[in-house]
Amino acid sequence: MKSKITAPEAVCAQFEEWRAPRRGKSNPENQTNDVWRWLVDNPVWPLRAHQAVGAPQKNYPTWCFSRYGQSETCLPNGSVVYIGGEHEDSYDPDFYIYNDVVVVRPDTSVEIFGYPTDVFPPTDFHSATLVDQSIYIIGGLRYPEDRDYRNTLVYRLDLTDFSIRLTPTQGNPPCWLYKHKAMFDPDAGKIICTEGVSTHQQTQMDVENLTTWEFALQTRSCVEKDTKPYRRWLLVRNDGSCNTLWQISVIAKASRSLRQSSLAEKYLRNFEERGHTVDPELYFSRFRPPIPHVKIDRNADQHTVRSHRILVDGVVVRYVENCWQIVVTVEGDLSSEKLELLKRHGLDTYSRLEGARYKCLIL
Repeated sequence: MKSKITAPEAVCAQFEEWRAPRRGKSNPENQTNDVWRWLVDNPVWPLRAHQAVGAPQKNYPTWCFSRYGQSETCLPNGSVVYIGGEHEDSYDPDFYIYNDVVVVRPDTSVEIFGYPTDVFPPTDFHSATLVDQSIYIIGGLRYPEDRDYRNTLVYRLDLTDFSIRLTPTQGNPPCWLYKHKAMFDPDAGKIICTEGVSTHQQTQMDVENLTTWEFALQTRSCVEKDTKPYRRWLLVRNDGSCNTLWQISVIAKASRSLRQSSLAEKYLRNFEERGHTVDPELYFSRFRPPIPHVKIDRNADQHTVRSHRILVDGVVVRYVENCWQIVVTVEGDLSSEKLELLKRHGLDTYSRLEGARYKCLIL
């Protein structure tokens, strides 16, 4: 059971004034206050914060330090700099993507800086790379309306005054990179970005990034250094709509459980109303192509993007599913015959699972 927390009197007195998140008015605006400092020290969810101050939660969103996609950068002096991040997702009334900078000093003191959105837009799942007295903030998922799928933005946080500036890039930057890794090479004066997710130029779909990108600080140029020579294709519905794999997964898992699932029953009725019967065993066999293969334990998956993996002739074949597509990646050389078998098996399996036609897009 979670222990009950109680907010100090100063927090209770200022809670209504500082309960909601707000954007900065200058570059930067020091927004440090007792409420947010307390929430940094106690990163509870909004409901528990309201309970701690004895106030009902009636307005949304509430400022929160329990976030996904927030970067954490340790400075040589022991301070830690946290940038942006999001609380929950769009279905949650407290969903919010932040564009703030939170500094926690070695003595546990806290400073919080806000920024206008035209100076620094809300960001999550970006990278933050320390270079001397600056942190370079590269990419990010962001709100849909803040995304430019043709470019990955770079910002520089100046640690001497905590101002943030857009750093225009030259060359060939990646298309909308996020959830990636970044590392500074001091000898070359470059930030090297790998892994993560990027937008494929031709299909405009988000896929795993297979390219190593280099950002040269002196020239501000971004170049493609290397791309893994993998085979990759997408399996998508012919009608362009999102798939129903999540609903099918609920039905399939319920079929192997002794407990009754009202949600699974609801989804079963939905499929039956449109004349389709879900095959749970087909769902569990979707990563078993009709060629010799070995399943790889998901716990051994070290990729940024969670995947299902099998081994075919010593070559890793990875499947990544989301609500729009299934991405199949072959990490090496397989015969054209086995590649075609993998494609046909995927098309047939997902078409039968959903009762909807699928097509294959080669990347």
